[in-house]
Amino acid sequence: MGRYDHLIHVFEKEYNTMWGDFMPTYQAYFRGKGCMAESDLYASYRCYMKEAFVDRVSNFHSEEEYLCFMGYDVADPFGSFDAEISFWIGPDLDHMEEHIITKPTIVRIPAYWWHCPLEYRRVGKPVYFEVVHLRGEFGTYQYAEVDGVKKLTYTGFTTFNGRVPCVLDASKKCDYCGKCGRKLPPPEKRRPFGFPPKVEGMCTFDPKKKCDYCGKCGKKKPEEQK
Repeated sequence: MGRYDHLIHVFEKEYNTMWGDFMPTYQAYFRGKGCMAESDLYASYRCYMKEAFVDRVSNFHSEEEYLCFMGYDVADPFGSFDAEISFWIGPDLDHMEEHIITKPTIVRIPAYWWHCPLEYRRVGKPVYFEVVHLRGEFGTYQYAEVDGVKKLTYTGFTTFNGRVPCVLDASKKCDYCGKCGRKLPPPEKRRPFGFPPKVEGMCTFDPKKKCDYCGKCGKKKPEEQK
């Protein structure tokens, strides 16, 4: 055991139990704070071997995200790229546009930008796909039917409820006792899930603008007072 073991994570095989035969039997993930307590990064490493409609519903995150598409042959990631991938992105649902990916590409998705659907329309050779999410906790916002009403909802998860196992006793969760040298992250590193602090009267998606009751966040214009 070393003093800096908490800075090293050995990948485990996460078996494919839901994706289907268009992906290998297992993938590798780095689930942020679920693997390393002070991490501000969440990443997945996948391979797509066949055509697949992966993400059908548009969504957004509260932090930046990067999507990387490369040929799976690491000795020739450019020459081995043989696929056509459809990806949608935009600042809001009314201003999204489709991009067709046919070459090794990286896509930057700013915080609160809508993205998807994502569809692998043609896969001539396996595609290496890496997702890099600039937060140690992963979750998405999207519209869903709740009690018959379409609402903006949050879905997400994080391994170990955001805490890694204790270095000294793997059956327990880290409580930052300090015996292994790990320190509690500073407040700015312990942000809760959700939107930035809401300022009354300002837009949910752009705190620099005043709310015009466009309805995109589900907020309705209050009735005029009599």
